[in-house]
Amino acid sequence: MNPLLQIEKLAKLAAYVLGRRPDEFGLVLDSEGYIAIKEFLKAINELDGWRYIRQNHLHEIILSARTPTIETDQQKIRAKDRHSLPKPVYCESPPKLLYICISQKSYLTVSEHGLHPTVYKSVACAGSKDLAETIGKRRGNPPILLIIHTAKAMEKGVVFHQYGETVFLADFIPPDCFTGPPLPKEKPQEKPTDSTEAYRRQTHAGSFEWSPSEMNSKSKTKKKEMNWKKDKKRLRREKKDFWPE
Repeated sequence: MNPLLQIEKLAKLAAYVLGRRPDEFGLVLDSEGYIAIKEFLKAINELDGWRYIRQNHLHEIILSARTPTIETDQQKIRAKDRHSLPKPVYCESPPKLLYICISQKSYLTVSEHGLHPTVYKSVACAGSKDLAETIGKRRGNPPILLIIHTAKAMEKGVVFHQYGETVFLADFIPPDCFTGPPLPKEKPQEKPTDSTEAYRRQTHAGSFEWSPSEMNSKSKTKKKEMNWKKDKKRLRREKKDFWPE
């Protein structure tokens, strides 16, 4: 495809994602319409035909497109036309179940302390399992799917805002308001062994070990025995000299 036509096609896609339906891709923009470029690229790279897109391709839109549809500010990006962007709206009756995926390493902490904002300023919940799992794969494979029970959460004082058609936002989700797979069982910790003692047992297996006091006592006894033998030989020589044959 002609490079200029490819840039124009990418410009239209970026305008749709960032200017109309970020929620369709599980993205949540800030109050000024910006989102981190890396988050935008993760979403774009999931689409067939756009897996090769990198940050330099976005710069090509700004430099080469006949009508640039995006603008950047350091590591953030937004659409130039933001009139159709969804805004968070208070949701009095959210779906009974919402979904969110988290990484395996954070599961234990989340189970104990609840869901707090991480990537965005709010906890972003998906209206479908498919969208939640798609977002979760951006954080690491395989993600853990949690099911949020909105009625119980609202009884705890949680307020939901709807963002577009598919995303729901909350400041915090208490730990008893969602369910997930069983927590992995912790392996029992083995009692540490004294390496010195283990080495001693290995090197002295089947042998008798002398204590320092016993070693000294043995040394003194052996020394006395040697001295006695020397004295005995000396007496024999003296006796021979004194009683010549």
